[in-house]
Order: sequence, then structure tokens, then C-alpha cells
Amino acid sequence: MKTSFYISMRYFFSKKRTNVVNIIVFLSILSIGVSTFSLSTILFVFSGLEKLNKNFYQIHYPDITISYFNEKDFFIDDNVLIKKIKSIQGILSFSKTMEKKVFLRYNNHEYFIILKGVDMEYEKVMKKFKKVSLKNNRFDSLNIYVGWASMISYFPMLLYHVTNIPIQIFILDYRKNSLDSFFLKKKVFIKGIFHFSPKIDNKYLFCDLSELQNIMKKKVFHVLEIKIRDKYNTHNLKNILSQKLGKKFNIITRTEREKIFHKILNTEKIFIYFLFTLMTLITGFNLFSAILILQLDKLKELFILWSMGFSLQKIKMIFFYIGFMITIFGCLSGLFLSYIISSIQEEYKIFKIAKKIPFPIKITVEDSYMVICIILIIGSIISFSSLKRINNMIFYK
Repeated sequence: MKTSFYISMRYFFSKKRTNVVNIIVFLSILSIGVSTFSLSTILFVFSGLEKLNKNFYQIHYPDITISYFNEKDFFIDDNVLIKKIKSIQGILSFSKTMEKKVFLRYNNHEYFIILKGVDMEYEKVMKKFKKVSLKNNRFDSLNIYVGWASMISYFPMLLYHVTNIPIQIFILDYRKNSLDSFFLKKKVFIKGIFHFSPKIDNKYLFCDLSELQNIMKKKVFHVLEIKIRDKYNTHNLKNILSQKLGKKFNIITRTEREKIFHKILNTEKIFIYFLFTLMTLITGFNLFSAILILQLDKLKELFILWSMGFSLQKIKMIFFYIGFMITIFGCLSGLFLSYIISSIQEEYKIFKIAKKIPFPIKITVEDSYMVICIILIIGSIISFSSLKRINNMIFYK
């Protein structure tokens, strides 16, 4: 085998008799390199999306949320439930929250937005959430906080403090014993601003939960959002909560929310693997052609080797090694180019989506390993399948 490998190295790196052979070998390396580059780059993008998604869930969702399975049901704001949750070790803090769809009208400007009522503990549960009060409470109005990123887009005329033009808000409420929904009308006073993330800033208004409860005349809330201590297992705490609270509650961890996205992403990854494996097989015809032409180019040398007692198996291994070397060169060149472009994108954020969001990308060892395995396996199969014609070439020369 050492002799076969040595001869294959000489054949691969030496100048061929005809220039066409050099061109075909180069094209086969190039085609494998392009396949490797395409597959690895797309997988790095998927890993970037996975990382982006994980960061998104860490910012926007608490560790655990508790609600009723029927979304129209409310928690009664009582001490029994709170005592049960406080008694569980591992829970750092929790916040009572309620969301309502609202219709906002101000001086011929109209907006549909979500109003979220939160208690004083919300900032402990969601570390990224910050609010700043600019005014004192106005008791005849609903005091709200406006997102920092959305002040201009949602409230182009914030001078109502000076002009005294009132902002009216209509809160969509639901009566459990009635099929009709109705709006609760209330004046709004902008008490301050909040900052969470651009997505939340543009989608939500915030207010104190107690004020929203007073408007609805119900001391209720929709969801308990929980922050757990770092060393505790989220899944174990979920099981403890299920045992203490019962089966009528819908308890969801942040990891479970992420899994839904991961399932979609993994399904798409499988499709990408299949698509690019098929594409590599098609481009593998260049490799097949290159090995066959090399066999024809070195036919005289092969016959001499066989006449000298070189076994047919060893002759075949020469071209198997050549095909494997072409595959390795193509694979490494494509992977190296993908590394360079991905590293530049990861560092400098050159390519952007809609000229705003940097294209997510992340180089991972797992993706690199998968790409190398796929390309080398396909290259080995094609190289092995091209050896069958050597018998006919030697015996019928």
C-alpha cells in the first residue's frame, strides 16, 4: 500500500502529458471545493440562526411561565397561590403579568398595540427590562410607559402634555358568561419610558398591573413569569410546580419554547444535507471523469507495473488514492474559503438583511466535521466506483 500511495502522489503532483488532463483534474477539485464551500457556509448560517434564536429567547422570555390552559381564564390574585410558589427552593423571583390588546386614539392618530400590566418584581425577572418615570401618577388616567425605540413611530405628537389634547385608550375585555367582547375606555397619561428590545419597544406599552386591575375591576392576572436561580434545573422545578399547582395549569420553560424552533431548524438542516449531498454526487461526475482520464493517460505505465508483478489490487489503489487526494484538496480549499468569509462576516458584519440586521453566522466544529465526513465519503465512493475499468484497460490493451 505504501508503494501505491507513493506512486499516486507522483501521478497527482507531476505534470500530465496533455493539458486537458490538468484542466479536468483542476475542474474536479474546483467542483468539490464549491460544494464544500456552499454546504459549510449554509450550515454556519444555520448555526448563527440557532445562536441568534437562543439569545432572543434569553432576552424576551422568562425561565418559566405559568398560565391556565384556557387562555381566557384568570389567576385570582390571592395569597394561597403565592405562598405555594414562594415555598419552592430555586425560584429567585416571580412577577404577575397581564396582557390586553388595546386601540389607541390621539388627535386623529390611531394605533393597535398590546398593553402589558406588570408588578414591581418584573424588572427582577426580566433583567433587560428598564423603565424610567418622567412624571408623577395622574389619578384620573391610566399611567403608561412608552418604548424608547417606538416613541417617534407610535407617538408623533407627544406634546399633548402642553396642548392638553387627551389620549384615549380602548381596552378589549372579555366577559366569560357572554359571547360579546367589549371595550373599556380610559384616558392615558404618559408617565415615562421603558427599554427592553426594539421588538418589544415597538409592540408593547407597559403599565402597573394594579392600575389595569382597577380599570377592569378585577384583582386578577394572566401569567406568572418566574426567574430561577442559576444552579437549579429548570425541568426539575417545572415538575415540582406541576405537583404543587395541579394539572389545570400550563407550565412552559424557556427551553421548551426554544425546542419548537430547533425542530424546525433541524428539519431544514436535514433537507440541506440531502440537497447538497445530491449536488455533490452530481459534481462528483467531474471526479469520476478525472480518474478515468488519468487512467488512460498513465495506461503504458500501468501495463509496465503489471508486467513487473505489481498486483491489480495495488494498481487500483493508486487511482483510489488519487481520487481521495482530489477530494481532500477540494474539501479543504472549500472549507478554508468558507472559514475566511464566515470569519469576516462574524467580525465585521458586512452582509446584512434588509440593510439593517447583520446576517447571522457561527463557525462550529460539529458543522465542519459533518461537511468533511459527507464530502470524503462521497469522494471515496466515486473513487472506488471508477476502478472497475482498470481490468479491461490492462487485459485488453
